[in-house]
Amino acid sequence: MKDFIVIKIGGVAAQQLSMGFLSQIKDWQDAGKHLVIVHGGGFAINRLMEENKVSIKKVKGLRVTSQSDMKLVSQALLDIVGKDLSEKLTQSGLANLQLTSQLRQLIRADFLDKDTYGYVGEVTSIQRAPVLEVLNEGKIPLLASLGYSKEGDMLNINADYLATATAAALAAEKLILLTDVKGVLENGQVLPELTVDQIPKKIIGGVITGGMIPKIESAAKTVELGVAQVLIGDGLTEGTLIHKG
Repeated sequence: MKDFIVIKIGGVAAQQLSMGFLSQIKDWQDAGKHLVIVHGGGFAINRLMEENKVSIKKVKGLRVTSQSDMKLVSQALLDIVGKDLSEKLTQSGLANLQLTSQLRQLIRADFLDKDTYGYVGEVTSIQRAPVLEVLNEGKIPLLASLGYSKEGDMLNINADYLATATAAALAAEKLILLTDVKGVLENGQVLPELTVDQIPKKIIGGVITGGMIPKIESAAKTVELGVAQVLIGDGLTEGTLIHKG
């Protein structure tokens, strides 16, 4: 929908919100934009897993997650990163609501590849009503990267993929995938833009690697689903812009 902006923010960035970030959020709200924040929390998950002597494994940039790991994953996302993000926004005068119990209704998912990734999900549907209800109250909905299967299993979802699904479900005008780099780098320089057709070549050529792969694939999918602008970078207004071309 016009005036809807979905922002994906990583766990580390969520704990270090800059004045520029907060100021831009306020400016957009003043301009009548409706904001939704999706957050991950990899660093917090890693810390809890290390403290509990649980091994960390990733395949193609995605965390392999056992059923027993899910308690630590949800604790990291909801009780550490989500609560901290909510407090920081509140302290800056930005009304928000961390969606917790609503996630079971809000985010439906299925196993991505149980044999390879375990309890990692891919979003099958987003119920817009809980999000729109919070937005209508003038608050920013905060969504942790968790979902539920039709059987009721809690699944770990890549936050970039969840942000993609949320932006598509809301028909948002823009999706912003915040990361810890300035954008897609080639020869040390930020690529100001990438078309969907160029992405496979950049992955095969080794320009896009590791955890950047799911971000870029999410961006491409989002554009194909009708969201015109997807920005990847370390700020809300600068980075690599993904579009159809």
